[in-house]
Amino acid sequence: MSALLLLGLACAHREAAAPVQAAAPAEAAAPAEAAAPLAARPSVQAIYRALSVRDPAPDCVTVEALSDQPVPDLLQIVDHASQPPWAGMRAANCLIQGHGAEIQAQLSDWVRRDDTRGLAILVLDQLDTLPEDLALDLARQALAGPWAADARPRLDTSSRPALHALAD
Repeated sequence: MSALLLLGLACAHREAAAPVQAAAPAEAAAPAEAAAPLAARPSVQAIYRALSVRDPAPDCVTVEALSDQPVPDLLQIVDHASQPPWAGMRAANCLIQGHGAEIQAQLSDWVRRDDTRGLAILVLDQLDTLPEDLALDLARQALAGPWAADARPRLDTSSRPALHALAD
């Protein structure tokens, strides 16, 4: 009972607080992690929102039309978007499909690092669509890296004889 009395005395001389506004619906709120690194350019935010929808996934041409610099914007999303998980993977997919030769260093990084298994698998699944020299280089790096067990079966099913031969 004494706790209620103390609470009553403590609050008795306070001014009335302004009414609290209700929080925005969860669907309208952007993930908290998107606020800092992804807010650098409005085009990054636009691409991030487009890639964040659950279904259907937007095509890469539509996504890239949202920016005058799609490669750096997509790379920023791959590097910084963690929620929803498919946003970064969709950004990586667009980069691999349309800009593989341009982002060769990042692709190499994805197949060699031990914390990028999903990105490595995405690259390995699309080796047949990349220029052959690049595909062979990435395949060799993957076989020498932490994801060799993931690389072998993908190379074994490749339509390119040179990639298929690396699986042996």
